[in-house]
Amino acid sequence: MDDFKAVMISNHYANKLVVDDSLYQTFHQNTKHSKKYLLKNMYQSRKLLNSSNFHEATQLPEKYFPLAESFSLKEPTHDVIYQCLNERKSQVTRPIKDITLTDQVISDLFWSGYGKNKKNTRVVPSGGALYPLELYALILESTESLSKGLYHYSPSKHEIQLIRDDEKVFNTSDYIMMDNIKYSSVIFFITAIFKRNTFKYDARAYRYTLIESGAMAQNISLMATKYHLVSTYFGGVDDYEVEKILSVDGKRESLVNCLFISKEGEWNGKD
Repeated sequence: MDDFKAVMISNHYANKLVVDDSLYQTFHQNTKHSKKYLLKNMYQSRKLLNSSNFHEATQLPEKYFPLAESFSLKEPTHDVIYQCLNERKSQVTRPIKDITLTDQVISDLFWSGYGKNKKNTRVVPSGGALYPLELYALILESTESLSKGLYHYSPSKHEIQLIRDDEKVFNTSDYIMMDNIKYSSVIFFITAIFKRNTFKYDARAYRYTLIESGAMAQNISLMATKYHLVSTYFGGVDDYEVEKILSVDGKRESLVNCLFISKEGEWNGKD
């Protein structure tokens, strides 16, 4: 109850301090995807993306300093962190559907994204420890005790709340613009309640929010890799439709990231 009161109080004072027509909102609202906008851009860029010269030129996108002295680094330490980083996959090559995810895997994925650590903070860095993000997941396959549906994660209690399980939430073609979804077991949606940190950092808070969102998604991705799952970051969603599905207003709270979790041939239900 104390945690709930603290959040309500902080949100109340943040709302009083923030101007809604700020620079970050102008940028965020004007970079949202819709089906029309996404397809238009994909059509315009298709020739470039299909060019062999383009692919060859972008294989190693990095700066060079040919006149500077170079020093070779030692081989990375081969430990569990190395293994997860080295084996992370974003494309499904051998999909499987006959084995479902377990309660433990679902729990670990949520915790890795925004769970509390031994310091009683979160497992991701947050500017000013203000934690502007919220984590949702659409579970597409029932587990031992969880039914299919859209869930919201509560880090303070490490629990999830089922907020929707109607037919519309499973009509993913309404808000996912490609067929990447067909092999997925879970779709994570990361949203931001901007006023939680803009009251302190103003428009610069938007940078910190995106940094935190990236850290959350990477954590989930690495936990997925531990379980030999495929994690796919995906920008091809209709922001407006996703926000309707999540029942958020798109301004005070808005979508910032999306991540698919899929099973592949190596998945056996264990780590």
